[in-house]
Parts: sequence; C-alpha cells; structure tokens
Amino acid sequence: FVLPPATTGLEDIYPTIFGILRQQRPNAKIGAIYDWKGFGRLVESSALDYDSYKATGKEELSEDETAELAIDYIQSEKPDFLFVHFDHVDHAGHQHEHGSSHYYASVSKADTLIGKLLEASKAAGTYDETLFIISSDHGGVGKKHGGETLAEIEIPFLLLGPGIKQNFRIPHQVMTYDNAATVAYAFGLETPYAWIGRPVKSAFED
Repeated sequence: FVLPPATTGLEDIYPTIFGILRQQRPNAKIGAIYDWKGFGRLVESSALDYDSYKATGKEELSEDETAELAIDYIQSEKPDFLFVHFDHVDHAGHQHEHGSSHYYASVSKADTLIGKLLEASKAAGTYDETLFIISSDHGGVGKKHGGETLAEIEIPFLLLGPGIKQNFRIPHQVMTYDNAATVAYAFGLETPYAWIGRPVKSAFED
C-alpha cells in the first residue's frame, strides 16, 4: 500500500479479528488454514498458533489439501477460532467465467468440503458449541470482478450454531466487514475504534 495504515494493532497492519482475539484472549488457540497463499499478508502471523503455509512449507495448497489440514486441526487441536479459506471457486470464475457450469461445480465442491468440516467438528465433540460463519469475498461477471455491479459485490453470509436463530433471513444489509465484528461479538471482545463493521445481532437469539 502507498499509505501506512491509519491505525495498527498487534502488528504493523490494520487490526484484524485474529490480533484482537490474541490480545484479549492470550490463551486462545487460533488457526488460519488457507488455499490462497496471499491471505497470509492480511493477518498478524504472531496471532496464530497454526498457519497452514508455514506449517506445511508448501508453495501451493489445493482445496482438498486445505480441507484435510482443517479436518486434522479441528480434530486434534479443537481450536477456539479457525479461519478456513477455499480459493478454487475464485479460480473457476477466472478460468471458466462466473456463473458457468464449471463455476457452479466448484461451488458444489465447496459445499461438500464445508460439510466435511462440520462432520469433523461433530467427531471432535465441538459442533454443539461452535459458531460457523460461511461467506464469500465477491462474485463476478465473465472472468473478472472488481466492478460496481450486484453480480460482483453481492455475496452469501450464513450463520449456524448455538444462539443463532434457525430458518431466519437477515432483514437488513450485511457488509463484508461486519463478519469480523460478528465474530468479535460472539467472543465478547472489544473492537478497535477504527473498525466500521457492526455485529449481525439480528441473527442471534435474544
């Protein structure tokens, strides 16, 4: 970036959910398992107990490898907070066009992989006390994204877990940055003044 961050947290980057969780819950077990290696620059590495790329030493991870690493980590470590990222849907959009049969096949595979993570949580005995948030970062038009159309910026945002209303449709706008604020709310954390995200309280029971 040309300009330095207006404010920093645990490290010399804009404060993230990983950093504030580490600062306010020093003993929390925190992991980041991600398909796209570039995600590593967006998180305070010192906040993590487990980083998939540092742990494996690989230059590239597939979605299947990412899922297997996450399954193993969930079952062996029972983390307090785990971020899992699958990048193959993005690849399908860039290679075969968003909305193509290849694209929706990749979405279907993501659904299957997420299902495996839920099953891993059940096997670990953590499912009934875990909040799951499933979201995306963008859509696309043709083989590109980044423009100002709903097809590019409208994304799914799903919540599942204890204290979450069932069969409930969130009646208001949810922005991408509300994701971290919602996680912070669930953990009972104080959020940085600079954050503009708001927790999606309407999805929670009472």
